[in-house]
Amino acid sequence: MESRKETVVAISMKKMNIYLFILTIFMFFAVHIVHVLLYGEVKMTVTLSGMLLFLLAMLIIICLHEAIHLVGFHYIGGVPWKEMAWGVNLKLGVAYAHSKQTVTVKQMKKVLLLPLLPTGILPLLVGIGIDFPALSILGVILTIGCFGDLILYKKLLPFSDHALVIDHPTKPQFKVYE
Repeated sequence: MESRKETVVAISMKKMNIYLFILTIFMFFAVHIVHVLLYGEVKMTVTLSGMLLFLLAMLIIICLHEAIHLVGFHYIGGVPWKEMAWGVNLKLGVAYAHSKQTVTVKQMKKVLLLPLLPTGILPLLVGIGIDFPALSILGVILTIGCFGDLILYKKLLPFSDHALVIDHPTKPQFKVYE
């Protein structure tokens, strides 16, 4: 890779978090409007047990989101299980899944998009479909959590599908070698 041009692809977490906060508020109200239009009202009771269940569900789905990335690295990118890691960067406030081996840009694009539907959009749509606002709100938060992946995907678009990508071990960034 020394003879290839290296480009660092990164996102500013501070800037992204500001945009995502605004988007979260907008989506929160939009989902409530959809519930009102479909069902006439939004009924939601907040209890301690309900909040704990909500936080547990969020934690489980975040872990599932990162696990789906790892499955993608393995089955799409051909990365052995022992060459991957996952965890939480508490300083940045992000969970991560990491491949220690290179994958192509085409493979990385697929890996980035894999969790969006099952861990973001699906809970949102199911919550709306069964008139369960708490699940809809969880879906909003988790869909917003997928936007970092979408931003990284967008940043990969200018690169050739055959360029190589090496993931950063703990930050939402990677290097592309053309």
